[in-house]
Amino acid sequence: MFSRTLLHRFSSVLVRGFALLILFGGNLPTALGQQLLGNIEGTVSDASNAALPQVKVTARNLDTNLEQTTATNVNGYYRLLNLPIGPYAVSFSRDHFNTAVHSPVRVSANRTSTEVAILQVGAVTETVQVTASNLLNQVDTTNGYILGDTVVENTPLGTGSFTQLAILSPGVNADLLGGSGSSSGLGNRAIWANGQRDTSNSFTINAISGNNLFNGKTTSEVGSNRYVLNTGENFSTGSNSGGEIQTSTSVYDAIGQALPTPPQETIDELRVNTSMYDASQGTNSGAHIEVITKSGTNAFHGQAYEYFQNNIWNAAPYFRNANPLIPPSQ
Repeated sequence: MFSRTLLHRFSSVLVRGFALLILFGGNLPTALGQQLLGNIEGTVSDASNAALPQVKVTARNLDTNLEQTTATNVNGYYRLLNLPIGPYAVSFSRDHFNTAVHSPVRVSANRTSTEVAILQVGAVTETVQVTASNLLNQVDTTNGYILGDTVVENTPLGTGSFTQLAILSPGVNADLLGGSGSSSGLGNRAIWANGQRDTSNSFTINAISGNNLFNGKTTSEVGSNRYVLNTGENFSTGSNSGGEIQTSTSVYDAIGQALPTPPQETIDELRVNTSMYDASQGTNSGAHIEVITKSGTNAFHGQAYEYFQNNIWNAAPYFRNANPLIPPSQ
């Protein structure tokens, strides 16, 4: 009798919890998706610095032509929420005032861009183009930086991994390359932020956690590729009658120390937050590093690239050239 009563209570709690999940579940995707979306907010005033209500504010994505529209309140404040990352043109229009267009305005993941507009008296058909963009984070106290695809692509990486870009943020350093050979040092670097351990960082790839589950490290230095998928293959027909390939791979081997490492040509945005970030950006005490890969646009575009290294192409060291015992042909 006791077990039936307990089972009845448990079933009642489960049903109530499921009902609440259905009732409020509509808000969950928006909350989780915030890490891939951004916001734009600001104020609109006239030349005398008086707030302008009922100003139509439209943000148009320059890559996809996606538009979102809102209006300022009585205090001249507006906010556009949940915008896909990328460059935008933000227009401000109201009767008896010139239309102002701010472009490009960069929207970054999980961050709010601030755009303040001042409208001049005139006709709506007259447009004032503003090309300067506000890059100052005026919404939160997060310390860090955001790199766009242009900077990421044009920064030479000795490791082929985005983790080497983390050292551009103040307070962050990484270990040196493992060697001077053409195939040495490939892979992810160990990162230390503000004196924290290299196991104290958080990584997300397109808002999905990429943290190492085994030891929290990021290091995966191997000779010729970014990470090893299998090591220690043992094949012996004499000791194994079935002919199977046996492996001695451990979770603490190179596969256990690797992170997903997309090529830098596919990265649209790299964000490194080192301190003063909120709880939504990871539970670790070190740096929080977000990688977002590129998505499609309305224009056909693409890339073709080849990555090849060989020590035959390396410049000969000074002492090798100075050695008379080595023929020039070698």
